Amino acid sequence: MICIGLTFELYGNFFMVIWIPYVFLPILDYILPVDHYNMSEARVRIVEKDWRFLIPLYATFFMDIAVLFYMLWGISNERFGLTTFEFIMYAVCSAQCGALNAVVGHELIHRRHIFHKICGTIAYAKMMYGHFFIQHIRSHHKKVSTPDDPSTSRLGESLYYFYLRAIPAGYVEVWDYEISRLKQQGSTAWWEFLVFNRIITFNVAQLAWLGAVYLIFGAKACGFHALYSLIVTLMFEAVNYLEHYGLLRKKLDPTNPESSYESVKIIHSWNAPQVVTSYLLFKLQRHSDHHANAYKPYQILDSFVESPMLPYGYSVSLVLCVVPFVWKRVVDPVAIATNKGEKITDEQQKDIDRTVFLTLIASSIFLTWVQFFYIGFN
Repeated sequence: MICIGLTFELYGNFFMVIWIPYVFLPILDYILPVDHYNMSEARVRIVEKDWRFLIPLYATFFMDIAVLFYMLWGISNERFGLTTFEFIMYAVCSAQCGALNAVVGHELIHRRHIFHKICGTIAYAKMMYGHFFIQHIRSHHKKVSTPDDPSTSRLGESLYYFYLRAIPAGYVEVWDYEISRLKQQGSTAWWEFLVFNRIITFNVAQLAWLGAVYLIFGAKACGFHALYSLIVTLMFEAVNYLEHYGLLRKKLDPTNPESSYESVKIIHSWNAPQVVTSYLLFKLQRHSDHHANAYKPYQILDSFVESPMLPYGYSVSLVLCVVPFVWKRVVDPVAIATNKGEKITDEQQKDIDRTVFLTLIASSIFLTWVQFFYIGFN
């Protein structure tokens, strides 16, 4: 990110922040070998509590905050002479750091120490999404891969419909959870449901933060922050869209509508062993082990070859899912076969490989043209 920032400062080309994650990284993931390496138990015991693995997490955390403040400062001081298009693109580019920090936030809210949990919550509150940690910990990990979980994308559901369903449903779910929690704690007065409701607390704090941005940096910077937060949220939810798409836990008694679901297994999360994005996203792609061991730190997550594998890694999948018919053509056959406990046919695999290859070629050519010819370097 520092190199990208220098490229912008020296040559005025902000689009490099888009070109690298959506052209360069997908190509690397496409051509490099996969990584299924798991540490030995003896090595795990050494590495598990090694504080040095916190360094990249907090480096990313503070880098994102620094980038955001730099952009707010630059806009307020008119250091950036922005057209409407440039204003939007700067928000998109800055949001790449925010989205990576959202992955860090996910890692931190699963740590046992309260300091890490607070920092993880800040990573989401900064993007106006502070309620997420409640939904994720209290709901998603229990309801994952069932129709009851807003964060599990359905088979055949497009990314854009997922946004419209999952984001508001997440707010409603957290609101209901907070009301239920307060009732169980004995709250009865109306003011108790307002004062001690954490979703209200988060929203008030987030609005106060936006107000502070407005007072310190001005209206234009405040609008930039709001747009940045929206884009980060959409990017983060796009990753959520990938993680369990179309996978279903079976009911223990299919004839009983009230039956409980089977326990969460490693077949209920998509994994992706592509080495580049695996390390860039702090092994989030080893998602089955994360759901099996929620407090397991990223550096010791295991890869299970028997887990369902996305046809390609997260970087490629994020490119595919923005075009719904391409995404469905690539992933639906694998999801259907996985739910049946089967494998896709050789013919289906060839069609998937061909579709992914052509899509990457088309997207890479277009984004490369934008990067080096349409925008260019000053």
